Amino acid sequence: MQRCENGDKVIAGEMSGAWKLVQRRCYDLLSHRYSLLVILVALTCVFVGIVHFGEVWIAWSKEKYKAVFYSFNDNILGISFQKELCQHVPIDVVYTWVNGSDPLFVENLNKYIPVTSTNSAASRFSDKDELKYSLRSLEMYAPWIRKVYIVTNGQIPSWLDMDNPRVSLVTHEDIFTNLSHLPTFSSPAIESHIHRIPGLSEKFLYFNDDVMLGAPIWPEDFITWASGQKVYLAWWVPDCSDVCPWAWVQDGACDPTCNNTMCEFDGGDCDATSMDMREREINDNENDYPYSFLQESHPEIDQAQRLLEALKLKENLDTQINAFNDSNIIPIRNLLFQNNLWNESLKNLNVDSMKQTNGRNNTNDLSKFDRNFEKANSAFNNVIKKFVSVKQTNISGNMDKRSRPRLFVNDDIINLVHVNETAKNSKLEYAGRQKKKVRTLDTYAESLLYVNRIYNKAYGLERRKVPAHMPHLLNRFVISKMQEKFAEEFDKTSSHRVRDSEDMQFAFSYFYFLLSERRDVSPKDIFDTFDTDKSRTWSDREIRTLLSRMYPLPLDYGIVVDFENAISNCSRYIDYQDISTPLPPPGERYLDSKLPVVSRELILKCSPIVNRIRAKFGKVAQYSHRVLDAGKDETFEMLTSNVSTTVRILDEIRSDPKKFICLNDDMNPSRRSENEVVRALLSDFYRSLYPIRSSFELPSQYRNRFMHRHDLIKWRANRARATNIMIGLILLLLAVTLYHAFKHKIRRICPIRTMPALLV
Repeated sequence: MQRCENGDKVIAGEMSGAWKLVQRRCYDLLSHRYSLLVILVALTCVFVGIVHFGEVWIAWSKEKYKAVFYSFNDNILGISFQKELCQHVPIDVVYTWVNGSDPLFVENLNKYIPVTSTNSAASRFSDKDELKYSLRSLEMYAPWIRKVYIVTNGQIPSWLDMDNPRVSLVTHEDIFTNLSHLPTFSSPAIESHIHRIPGLSEKFLYFNDDVMLGAPIWPEDFITWASGQKVYLAWWVPDCSDVCPWAWVQDGACDPTCNNTMCEFDGGDCDATSMDMREREINDNENDYPYSFLQESHPEIDQAQRLLEALKLKENLDTQINAFNDSNIIPIRNLLFQNNLWNESLKNLNVDSMKQTNGRNNTNDLSKFDRNFEKANSAFNNVIKKFVSVKQTNISGNMDKRSRPRLFVNDDIINLVHVNETAKNSKLEYAGRQKKKVRTLDTYAESLLYVNRIYNKAYGLERRKVPAHMPHLLNRFVISKMQEKFAEEFDKTSSHRVRDSEDMQFAFSYFYFLLSERRDVSPKDIFDTFDTDKSRTWSDREIRTLLSRMYPLPLDYGIVVDFENAISNCSRYIDYQDISTPLPPPGERYLDSKLPVVSRELILKCSPIVNRIRAKFGKVAQYSHRVLDAGKDETFEMLTSNVSTTVRILDEIRSDPKKFICLNDDMNPSRRSENEVVRALLSDFYRSLYPIRSSFELPSQYRNRFMHRHDLIKWRANRARATNIMIGLILLLLAVTLYHAFKHKIRRICPIRTMPALLV
């Protein structure tokens, strides 16, 4: 015990001595002339190190726990939406805006664009404060938006708070890659560059300034993890010509009026090699839409197909008859003209040859054909007699072949594959009368047809719809991929000063690129998709699931047997030595199954099976999406100069505001007094729905001093220069004051030694 106490005393004595030694060294350091300066520098370094470490730790913590620290608070209101948002998807909003009354803008417009251009009309660039009210609606119904970017040609809205950190003004010079395309007054040209905005989120909402929100919206209105991008489609793309709807193109029948470049040569339904070259040369010299027709062709067509086409004619005629108007004589003349074509089509139905060909084995089918034939013929003749008697007194019996086809537009109602001589001559003569007609489509519609033709060539012919007039959720990565694929077309769009018929209409191009892009799926991935138990073998149940997705239901037993035989043949004749191939799990074979072990290696080397599954599952959508019909949550109206109509439209929106409201200006510039009333009504409508000033606006008594960003930038540069000079003068004055106040102490700490004067 005594030894332990002695040991403790020794240790305590040593520690006391060490502490006294440290104290002595500290006193020696403090007694030094520059000790205070050294200590100050050391403490400063420690403090800076702590601050730096704290910043790194905070950044790491925010990244690791962003859902707690930051994510749901990063929005235009700065409040948390963690309980409302199912997922955190940083989404910004991009607006395109222009002030058409700005004198500098009008000067540039007149300088670069001819006055006669319909796309440079003042109404296209008029500003009725839609952007202000759209931002109010955004703050009311979508406050989870992270940031707002306004793309302009350098103009600044007079009411916009430029000091708000949640809004940024972006000029065309900031995003255009080819500055020689500027200035531009074309919205498609500007839209093709908005994804290049610095700092823009990967997914962003694109708003036109005339689009408002009328109800709360959330990211799930545009995208979900389960179904991907939601694509809202409204109406069909305009018909390719006035005499050929898109429904006739690639319908399996040759429609002469569709056999031209505008209508993709009827989608290949007509044989282009048999076209009348002389007629093509005549039509190519015209400035209007070309019409080129087939000469008489003689395809080998089954006679039952001809009856189907004849019955199709009757169905189309019944539709016309149901919409018959007693005050209009044109439908009656259509019936007369088509009655001749019907009779000609009946002559082409060679029933006798059909009996000789099919009479041996298909007696029952032939009798059914005869009954349908007589029934259709009788019904058609009764229809003709009924409606011809109604207006027989109004129809001239001397109507010649030249005047008859001019009485209607869509004359090619029957789609006969075999065009007889009478019908052919009528079509050619009709085209000669119609090709002089000028088609009245605006630039927007023409650009839709332009993009539609490009996408038909790239992805195959199909009928397409126009995206709804509403905010569009866009992906910067998808836009970049689209513009890489169609680089030449988008560069041409960017070079247009105003809207052009050969623009890549942005929303239409984007969404159908997203819908049409496909990626290849390897046979290995297809195998793994149906290998649900992950055993690297296909069981009988998994093969049944595969076949149910490959072929129409109910499954034919012959299909199952044929597929299994193909697998069995491959197992006998293909060498696929793989020791690691496992056996299927117990119970995965049916009792009567004769299949071998259907391993992945066997399937990948079995070309008949690989070809089948690749044909069905080899290509899938590159981008997950879901197509929806617009109209339920969207209101789109064209405001005209009619005051009463405008009042009715605005009141209907007030009574039931949809999520997305778009009011487009279609007023007649010549009706100035009515237009002023309509603008007043529209302003009152906006103020009634969105009365509260948003955080993006200046107080009502303030206005921006500058109307263009370059003036603002110059003023800010001058202000920063003046501020720096003022700060420098203040620091200099402070330094001089401190020196005079503490000059004696400073001289004592830092003595200045001088050489003694030499005595002479």
